[in-house]
Amino acid sequence: MITVLSQQKASITPAGSRRGDARPAAGSARASSVLHLIESLGAGGAERLLYTNLKHLDAARFRSSVVTVFSRPDHWAAPIRELGVPVFSLDCDGLRDLPAGVTRLRRWLRANPQDLIHSHLWAANVIGRVAGRLAGVPVVSSIHNPDHEPEVWGDGADVSRWKLRLSLALDRWSARFGCERMVAVSDYVRRSAVRRLKFPPERIDLVYNPIDVEALAAAPARPREELFAGRGLGADSTVLLNVGRVSPQKGFVYAVRAMPAILARNPSAHLVSAGPADPAWLERLKAEAGALGVAERVHFLGARRDVGELLRACDLFVFPSLYEGLGIALVEAMAAGCACVAAETGPIPEVVTHGRDGWLVPAGDAGALAEAVCTLLEDDARREALGRGARESALARFQPQAAADRLAGVYESVLARGREGGLGE
Repeated sequence: MITVLSQQKASITPAGSRRGDARPAAGSARASSVLHLIESLGAGGAERLLYTNLKHLDAARFRSSVVTVFSRPDHWAAPIRELGVPVFSLDCDGLRDLPAGVTRLRRWLRANPQDLIHSHLWAANVIGRVAGRLAGVPVVSSIHNPDHEPEVWGDGADVSRWKLRLSLALDRWSARFGCERMVAVSDYVRRSAVRRLKFPPERIDLVYNPIDVEALAAAPARPREELFAGRGLGADSTVLLNVGRVSPQKGFVYAVRAMPAILARNPSAHLVSAGPADPAWLERLKAEAGALGVAERVHFLGARRDVGELLRACDLFVFPSLYEGLGIALVEAMAAGCACVAAETGPIPEVVTHGRDGWLVPAGDAGALAEAVCTLLEDDARREALGRGARESALARFQPQAAADRLAGVYESVLARGREGGLGE
């Protein structure tokens, strides 16, 4: 049974409305109903992107609803409901529940007819494509990660090879069966979808992940002692910040391994992680920090809603990911004016130009990461110049309204083809 997470459907304000009631006036064209299907509403980049898109989509053109495959985590559920967008869940228990998810979504679609489904992340993409095809609703799938590249399969996560092959087979088959268009968050991801999913490149649109400029600009500036309460960080501490999930993908282990060399040259340094954690991986990182003698200088804050404030409070942003779809946390740090040291992997060179708006180091190289961090901490002028360049670059390229308008164009193109009877060709 589908659980309704919001009971306010009858009195909602359209998503994207920022001034009064944005419903279409009498006699105007009907707004198209769009279901945004996502695995969950946790604290990750895809979920943050969904919120930003909903905030900026034109409510006079699109009436949005959100359905999650899993009911937890729900970090972004309340902010999305505050936009006036109803949130529901299929209440799946795990990946074995995918067939049930298809059945539940078809039932939901019968009760809530939609013009378009926009799916995000692997499980939602598979369920949405199959249910959409069976219900006669066109599907657009966002591709957030290079899910089937070798660097993803070899990132240290405990996933068997047969499961990886099965995930690729289901992704590829469902894309062929029920996906009208894809939206790739970077050119790297776009090329991966063509290569691994065998999806026609002419049906993949490149829309870079936007940043929530308003939220970053509105972030207050609290004292470090308050932001990092109980962590032993004072006004004279040097804060190296990473924002992202604590998981093998994010490469935070290399930042931990870099800390002894960093502390040898910068004794006031503290390494701070802000993001939800894989419990087993978190314990492994804590054990490694202890073995290296840096446990008191490595801090795990968990998921935070005050990321904008944390960015303002840091001296340097570190982003040692082994792979990314785009790296929205990196883009947000750049927009906040942080000097950033990032791993040169996947799409990151699409985001950062080395020496102009950031500093790139080889992925998985703790020594190179330590050297880059120390070089920038010891050169205030260079670090400040990189921060200025980062902000200018991010604000010029990742504006949310431009991304929402481009996404609206994708929706309207698919809907127009549907009215002309051209879907699936």
